[in-house]
Amino acid sequence: MLPAMSLLGATILTAIATLALAVFAFITAIFALLAWLGQRNEVRDQATMLELQRTQLADQQATNAEQAKVLRLQATELQESIDERKRQAELEHNHQARRVFLTEERFGGRASGRGGGGIGGIGTKPPSITATAHNTSDQPIYDAEYRWRLGSAGHGEPNPESIGTLLPGNTHTSERNFPQDANLDQCGAVLRFTDAAGFSWLRYSNGLLKQGPPPW
Repeated sequence: MLPAMSLLGATILTAIATLALAVFAFITAIFALLAWLGQRNEVRDQATMLELQRTQLADQQATNAEQAKVLRLQATELQESIDERKRQAELEHNHQARRVFLTEERFGGRASGRGGGGIGGIGTKPPSITATAHNTSDQPIYDAEYRWRLGSAGHGEPNPESIGTLLPGNTHTSERNFPQDANLDQCGAVLRFTDAAGFSWLRYSNGLLKQGPPPW
């Protein structure tokens, strides 16, 4: 009888142990499932956040690109405005000076009763250039003078040749002789004057107008 009872007890203990292990395994599986579900949700949340950040970054890049376009357009408009103001300032600055001119007439000389360009006459006459200053502005110019040149050097006396004040609508003409072998294309005068605003200018017979000291 006792051996049969011992065997039954052992069987019951074994069944209880097996059941306990099964319950423990079940509980472990549940915790593992819960952990996996938690990790999956965390990964999904991270993916959602990354996608949101990517979208925000793309939106920011698009916004930056639009802002860059606007800034480039504004910079272009600003530069155009600055250039226009410079042009207007330049026009105002040289308004009077642009209406002052210098013209020249060249005579090639006369050696035997006939001058260069078919000009007749008696006796010899050296080559010469006649310069005329024209003030077509509506204000006087001041301290006007001819700066005569032979090539790249000054020529003759007086040099500079003073004109003084040239009133609106007036002209002033002066003639200067040059050596027989002079190349008149490389000779002539430059008109230097001061406008009504006090700015000094140089006017060349080819139409060039500039500021600065005379070249000779």
